[in-house]
Amino acid sequence: MGINLSRSAFSKSNGTWVASVVAAVCFLAGIAVTAHVGQLVRNELISQHKREAIASLSETRARLEGEISRTVAHGLGIRSYVTQFVDAPFNMDDYQGIATELIEENPSIRSIGLAPNNILRAVFPFEPNQSAIGLNYRMNTAQWPAIREAMMSREVVIAGPLELVQGGQALLIRIPIFTATIPGQPIEERSYWGVATLVLDQQGMMTSAGITDVINGIRIGVVNKNTVDNDKLIMGSASLFNKDHVSLPLHLPGGLDWDLIGYPETGWSSAGNQVWITQLVGSLISLVFGAMAFLLISEVYKVRSMALHDPLTGLANRRLLEDRMHQLAAMCERSGAGFEIFYVDLDAFKPVNDNYGHAVGDQLLIEVGQRLQNQVRQTDTVARVGGDEFIVLTPGNMRRQEKETFLHRLGEKVAQVFEYSGARIDVKASIGSASYPGDAASVEDLLRVADGRMYAQKAKSKQNSQELPSKGLPQTG
Repeated sequence: MGINLSRSAFSKSNGTWVASVVAAVCFLAGIAVTAHVGQLVRNELISQHKREAIASLSETRARLEGEISRTVAHGLGIRSYVTQFVDAPFNMDDYQGIATELIEENPSIRSIGLAPNNILRAVFPFEPNQSAIGLNYRMNTAQWPAIREAMMSREVVIAGPLELVQGGQALLIRIPIFTATIPGQPIEERSYWGVATLVLDQQGMMTSAGITDVINGIRIGVVNKNTVDNDKLIMGSASLFNKDHVSLPLHLPGGLDWDLIGYPETGWSSAGNQVWITQLVGSLISLVFGAMAFLLISEVYKVRSMALHDPLTGLANRRLLEDRMHQLAAMCERSGAGFEIFYVDLDAFKPVNDNYGHAVGDQLLIEVGQRLQNQVRQTDTVARVGGDEFIVLTPGNMRRQEKETFLHRLGEKVAQVFEYSGARIDVKASIGSASYPGDAASVEDLLRVADGRMYAQKAKSKQNSQELPSKGLPQTG
């Protein structure tokens, strides 16, 4: 009997020890998972804070871009005004009125100079700039390169920022002037008259755009990517370079290549109720269902990924695409910057599955998705929204020529021959594009517009192919 009690006691003690080890392992595993999830929550809070900062920077960017564009428009107004007097001898008094009016309307403009045949003949205000009268730009090695670039490109060129003798920094806006001999003469055929120069005070420009060192708790910096590292910072503290800052490119005229950067005064926030709630609940679950918690969290991440991405190609699915489109549409209301979508549909995809099998068809879809992915920027989105349908989403509106170039490049890359397991397939696709908000006022309408244009191109391509004489086997891709 004593032996039995001894064995029973030993068995109970051993079971308790094993149970304790298993519980400890489960608890530690659960705590590790909880710590990991807590870090993900912190990272998400930081990402959310960064998105909010980018939204704030977007508004600041729009103001700065608008201020510079407004000043350039003033310069273009001077160019139009000059053409009234091209047939008469140059007289500085002819331009006194409009120059004074522009300087009064735009305090950022420090002075305006007119240089017929690249010799400075007029400057406003005259005091204290009269000493510059007679300056021959061709003989000035510091200023001639920008003047020459404006002459050759026939476009506005902005140089700077440069340190002024009077103090402060300024941008020099060079506006080439070409006069027409007949109405409607193309700019390429017009004669060169000279150049107008607007000296734009950098600090005054920033003030007019409402840009300060700190905006909404975000420390602001402006970076000139055209210069060397030591001179890159146009505005703000150099310490921003050493921070995990966010940045937005500035879309400026005249060849300026600037970035707007920002970093919160108190750093990125990772504190919130979500963090301690996650840790508390995770610890409690770890005490009871540690191992199950680990499996559950792994499954949650898998489901989350599957809910937002196409399982075959790994691209974004329609749900994620529409979510990003709605976000961009909301940002457009604040910043005015829209976006473009390109609806890509493979022509005659069904014969590929019929002739070569679904395995080849699947590989073709994966390849097309990769080809599209290789043609876009990191900020763009490529989504698979149907069996053989893809959509490319690009933030920001494109100019007509830029859009046509992008469409051509997409079509050219998609249409490359696909080879797999001995099969050689000619790939063709129809692409329809649409711009927000130019083509539609809602995401749903925008998708319908792009879809309609895609089908119109498909019908046109089909009609053209029917008109051509048949040569050999029909296209299978």
